[in-house]
Amino acid sequence: PNPNPNPNPNPNPNPGAMAAAPPLYLGVDLGGTNCRAALVRDTGVIMHVLREGLDGREFGVVVAQIHRLAELVLAEKGLGWGHIRAIGIGGPGLCRNGTIVGAANFPSWHDVPLASAVRGRCGNRPTYLVNDADAAVEAEAWVGAAATHKLQHVVLISLGTGVGTGAIAGGRLLQGSRACIEGGHVLCEPGGRRCPCGQRGCAEAYSSARAIKERYGEKGGEVGVDAREIFRRAKEGEALAAETVQEAIEMIARMCINISRVLDPEAFVFSGGISGLGEPFLERIRARFQELRWTVLPDEQQFLLASVGADSGIIGAAGAARRAIAERRYLPCEVSDAALQTEDVSAEADANPDSKADPNPSPDPN
Repeated sequence: PNPNPNPNPNPNPNPGAMAAAPPLYLGVDLGGTNCRAALVRDTGVIMHVLREGLDGREFGVVVAQIHRLAELVLAEKGLGWGHIRAIGIGGPGLCRNGTIVGAANFPSWHDVPLASAVRGRCGNRPTYLVNDADAAVEAEAWVGAAATHKLQHVVLISLGTGVGTGAIAGGRLLQGSRACIEGGHVLCEPGGRRCPCGQRGCAEAYSSARAIKERYGEKGGEVGVDAREIFRRAKEGEALAAETVQEAIEMIARMCINISRVLDPEAFVFSGGISGLGEPFLERIRARFQELRWTVLPDEQQFLLASVGADSGIIGAAGAARRAIAERRYLPCEVSDAALQTEDVSAEADANPDSKADPNPSPDPN
């Protein structure tokens, strides 16, 4: 008689080891002074990240550095390019169809094919390029404030050195015909201050950190004082600082009104250094928005603080690639259906990337 009437037909004691690993994405955040690369799980959680200062600003030098960082981050987890479903890059400036058309921090870059260059060096994995503001809103939609509140129509406003915007409409990244949606450059004061973009009266010309600093000096305040100090002085009752801050809040509220009339978002999500002032700052924008808005119809927009934090560029870039793959949308490089399939792996470490200790685990944004 058979001593084991129900033998296991699979001789592999660990059947899961033969299964395909959960997909991983490589997120790249290319800034003006540094570059970061990270492995990002399908849940939006960073598995491992590395950061370096830029070796140089020449296109070939940057592509080589992205490749080296990517190879290092894979090697440190014992993985290879077959584990990477797709690559997402968050880049500066105007990013369109896998190309950086131009970027202030890289003045020699004109129509440089960053996505195809990185793909050619990085395992020929599908590669997707978005600008930094679009990456930030992708992160918030995937694992941040928009995800928490289950929102499908969101505009992110990044208040930093400039004023950047990114938009999600119907759960998808909205980029327009030329990937050139720039909410920070809606006209809020026609004929007003000259903006670095060349227009006069943009929201950015009054509400960016740089503009607040300049306006304070133009009004007779101490020259060279940064925006955070101006906000502190306003809170302590200094009239000139309070006037400068109120002007910035006015322009942000006007910008939100203008965007609402065109895109009708469920919420505005605020990120960037100035948003670090927190809920009291947000409440002042919300209150002024309510004073300015129309009354014939309701306006039910929420005003939220971004929650992903400093990793939003990496997570959002990976999220943009993930979304493009899932929706079989246009990618900057020709991609066959076969290339979109996660490759089978058989080693136990491949099937479970967490089997090796992560020396720098990132907290789950959820």
